[in-house]
Amino acid sequence: MILKPAPMTRMAILGLRKYRQVVVSVLHDLGIVQLEPLSKDVAAMLRNERDNELYRQVSDQLLRVKALKTVLPAMPVTQCRRFSSTEELMQTAKSIDIDVMVASLEREKEKLLTQMKETENNIRLVEEFAFFPEDLKVLQLSSARSYFGRVESEKFPAFKKALEANSQDIILDSKAGKEVTHFVLVVLPNFPSHALGTTVQSHGVHLEAVPKLAGKPDIIIQNQKNIHGELSAKLKHIDEQLTEISKIHYTTLACAEEQLEIENKKLEVVENLGVSTDAFALEGWVPKSKIEELKTTLHKHSRGTIVYELKTDQKPPSLFTNPKTFRIFESFIRFYSLPSGEEFDPTLIFGLIFPFFYGLMLGDVGYGLVILLVCRWVIRRVEGGKRNLNIMPKPLRNFAKMILKPRQMVKLAKVMTPGAIIAIMFGFTFDLYFGFHLNGYLFNHLNSLGLHLPTNGAFLDPLSPFGLRKLLLISGYIGIGMVSFGLILGILNSYREGEKRHMIGKLGWLVFGWGIVLTGLALLHHGHINPIHHVEGIGYFGLLLGGIGLMLYGEGTRAIMELPSIVSHILSYTRIVGILLASVILADVIDFIFIKTTHHTLPYVALGVMIFFIGHIFNIIIGVFEPGIQGARLIYVEFFSKFFHGNGRPFKPFGTRRQFTYDQYNPEVLNKERITA
Repeated sequence: MILKPAPMTRMAILGLRKYRQVVVSVLHDLGIVQLEPLSKDVAAMLRNERDNELYRQVSDQLLRVKALKTVLPAMPVTQCRRFSSTEELMQTAKSIDIDVMVASLEREKEKLLTQMKETENNIRLVEEFAFFPEDLKVLQLSSARSYFGRVESEKFPAFKKALEANSQDIILDSKAGKEVTHFVLVVLPNFPSHALGTTVQSHGVHLEAVPKLAGKPDIIIQNQKNIHGELSAKLKHIDEQLTEISKIHYTTLACAEEQLEIENKKLEVVENLGVSTDAFALEGWVPKSKIEELKTTLHKHSRGTIVYELKTDQKPPSLFTNPKTFRIFESFIRFYSLPSGEEFDPTLIFGLIFPFFYGLMLGDVGYGLVILLVCRWVIRRVEGGKRNLNIMPKPLRNFAKMILKPRQMVKLAKVMTPGAIIAIMFGFTFDLYFGFHLNGYLFNHLNSLGLHLPTNGAFLDPLSPFGLRKLLLISGYIGIGMVSFGLILGILNSYREGEKRHMIGKLGWLVFGWGIVLTGLALLHHGHINPIHHVEGIGYFGLLLGGIGLMLYGEGTRAIMELPSIVSHILSYTRIVGILLASVILADVIDFIFIKTTHHTLPYVALGVMIFFIGHIFNIIIGVFEPGIQGARLIYVEFFSKFFHGNGRPFKPFGTRRQFTYDQYNPEVLNKERITA
């Protein structure tokens, strides 16, 4: 159940300089090595290789291909390619000789788009100010400025008065509306320009220059629409030409772009290698399980290349090695902190404990079933490619999109699915179906057949004194079990790291915790704890005092200040029952109100139905968040704090996820292709 991150080894690769590019390509395609800067003593003996002409050529071609791909309409890429060498890649990129044609079409397209935007603006303006009946040519005066304007109707009289107060050298024609007044303003040369600017700004006026068009508004509008139609036709023709070019070249461009980006990345590594006259060196981290595969592949493609395993005190990067079923829970561990070095990876524990806590805190068949169905619907909808969630109410949909991306929604749904199933199981045990008790009908029938099932329908009723006491006791046992397990893992961690005092300190916490629990249980059962008269009391006090002594030896006097924390951590698990009770009581209140309203008139019944649905939806929403948050908190704070340090760094292998190209050196891919062929 307890795993560690994949064991890592620091390695160095030494080889002939002529094979450096092949080696980097092999490392890229294998995707199992995290490259690191050379050690200081090695870097001092080598130099970097700069001014690589091939690097510049690849970068130039990458920029060129990206620019072409951006201009051309996107097309589905139906086939992948393998480029056996950089030379083949460069020849393919250069063979796409469409730069002049595409650039010419793009310039023409930009020109047409500018003209269309200008035409659309002219149509909008002339339609908006069509109340002016004269030929717009009369407004195009060499010695005056003409504007179309709009202002809030209530501000127009004050605006007009302010203009006339500054000067009479204006001509103003207006059309009043309910909210906005439109006007045509001609400003003669003698009108002070600063006065116009001040007046316009103070009254919230929007001015636009009258377009340089001749004719009355209706004629201008028709002419501009004709021009817009001609421009649209030309633009459509250009788009058709670009589409035809894209049909021929887009797949090649997409493949070339991906491979050029990969080559660019590889050449960047080549430039930063440590080299001498005839050799090169690089260092990095690799999983120990992959070291033989790395050696074999390098030996096959680059003669004389040697892989050395290095001894180092550096902490390796962390790579999870969990079973596929539990990988979905790795994001919760990343959120808290990555395990470092040889530390335990708690993903499996989290994946087993979290759904149990979640289901126990939810504890209702109806709520569990609703959440389960919603989770499966989200997974099917998003992973099936139908990313729109329009079936959800718009406010809820917008809220979900605001806090989570579709992929994160799927992760959360997959994590909640086992918890919802466990909630259904606990709901059956508690006889809760949206707060209603329905097991009795089934159990009465089964009991008539000879079974002996509880007559009240509940194996354990959370609201009964007996059931509540049992659940609190169970939560206490869960608390001491989780805290003890965490401390045992902490002891093992300290032993592995050679920190004996920390190990003894944690052992003291474990002994003291059990002393508190056993003493508490003895008091609950009216047992004897007096060490003077009873042997049991000696054992209880021996555990308490022995635990304190071990803590003082291992952690010093500060351990005394933290003694209450072990009790609070154990008792903190009783919140499982508290959250369950809150949900059960709220559901019970909602059902009680609903049932009471059914005995009254129709308006009361309608109100009761509304309270029933809104109340249970609200309780389900709480049931989605509260058990999840509190369940994760119990694991993070009360459990992880006993053994888990974190602060690890993720393993980031050198490589690229390909879409349109094949690896050159990955043996698995090559073997698959041979089988297919």
